[in-house]
Amino acid sequence: MAVTRLRIYIETTVWSFALADDAPDYRADTEEFLDRCRRRVFEPFISDLVLEEIGHAEPPLREHLEKLVADVRPTLFTLSERALALADAFLAAGVVPPSKPDDAGHVAAAFDRRLDVLVSWNFRHIANVRRAEKFNAVAVLEGYHHEVRIVSPSEVLYAEDDA
Repeated sequence: MAVTRLRIYIETTVWSFALADDAPDYRADTEEFLDRCRRRVFEPFISDLVLEEIGHAEPPLREHLEKLVADVRPTLFTLSERALALADAFLAAGVVPPSKPDDAGHVAAAFDRRLDVLVSWNFRHIANVRRAEKFNAVAVLEGYHHEVRIVSPSEVLYAEDDA
């Protein structure tokens, strides 16, 4: 029986926490998660939106983040028109505030690419139970027929440790 690797969208906060000196627990779990992505225990994905957000960071942080992404080598893709429409639906339904269109875009990207999991440290606008339910409900209304699990990197690590 072939083992299927989880196909995981890595939202921008995850990359940032790999370099966060002020959050040692998050940083340690992020480093371990990204190491497993690097070793292809997981199959990592990002959209061009992640690179766009990283591009707004000040140097030298931006260069460190770009190097980290290059080292992990996630599959990079561009958001499709369908993904952008789903992001708009998330905003229209109030799943995320209108001031956070990029957060809606990340989640829409994961749905549009039919990924298994989206990882994020953004508990306010992305990775929490209530929002995950709403993202999945709106996606169904918009014609998507699969669920995306939205969790922190820690949750993926501990689930793998139990497997």
